[in-house]
Amino acid sequence: MFERQHWLTQQVSDEKINLSNNVCYDQILQNQVLFLLGRNNITFSQYEDESKVYKILSEFYGINPENIAIGFGLGELIPRIFSIFKDKKFSIVTPTWMMATGFCNVQNIDYVEGIDYSSQVLYIANPNGMTGKYTRLEELEEYSKKFEYVIVDESYNDFCDHNCSMVPHSLTKTNIIATKTFSKSLALPGLRFGYCFSSKSIIKKIQDIRPSGSVNSIVGKIGRELLNLKDEHISRMIITRNYIENHYECEKSHSNFVLLKNKEKFLDYFNYRKIGNLYRISLTDLVTFKHYETISNL
Repeated sequence: MFERQHWLTQQVSDEKINLSNNVCYDQILQNQVLFLLGRNNITFSQYEDESKVYKILSEFYGINPENIAIGFGLGELIPRIFSIFKDKKFSIVTPTWMMATGFCNVQNIDYVEGIDYSSQVLYIANPNGMTGKYTRLEELEEYSKKFEYVIVDESYNDFCDHNCSMVPHSLTKTNIIATKTFSKSLALPGLRFGYCFSSKSIIKKIQDIRPSGSVNSIVGKIGRELLNLKDEHISRMIITRNYIENHYECEKSHSNFVLLKNKEKFLDYFNYRKIGNLYRISLTDLVTFKHYETISNL
């Protein structure tokens, strides 16, 4: 199931900031979240009212709740999406999140890696969480004409400086699903909150097999305020990405990480992943990055 993991080499140290797992480190955001948690009377003695969460997402994105499904992170939601198409052949664009092929293996779904027009379902991460490259909107629209269904994983899409989101198209076409997650857009993987947009007919199928209670009290109580922090967080991360890419040799990334061509000295202060000949670190706020950049040069 996890056979693709061998080509990732992770450097591990408990004393370093962990930038190896595609989750940004934003000290400003962390402080804002702690403030919200302290200010609100959040209890865990009752099940959360999911309708409140749908209302929050509906109002924030301006999308009808009937076009939205939520889950315990994309790790729970994407298998549910895959399962409604389990009798079809999948085309999975790789390299990608290893669980995409893993879910197919677990559910005995027939799949091939890459763009294969003999398949009925296309899964593509945009931007890609391994390479940082993005697929143009025009290409995605063409794929939606050639595949019966297209699942676009937009976990990293908020970090892309090009308009390549398929969310608007997922509402006007009957064969597109666009997924998002707090894990990347808000650097809050511990909340386990993912969501998707699609046509009412597809959403109904996803909802028909939803688990009982798929949201926690934190998202229910301060989800709206968390979403209001998203744009500022993304902006801070992009400032850092631009700084690093302008000062060091990098492969261009449109995601929430940079891909360094050399093992820079500041890497000693972070956990990172080595992908091929590149060193990948998730983004931090610029103050944090410059602090470690400075001490690495002393």
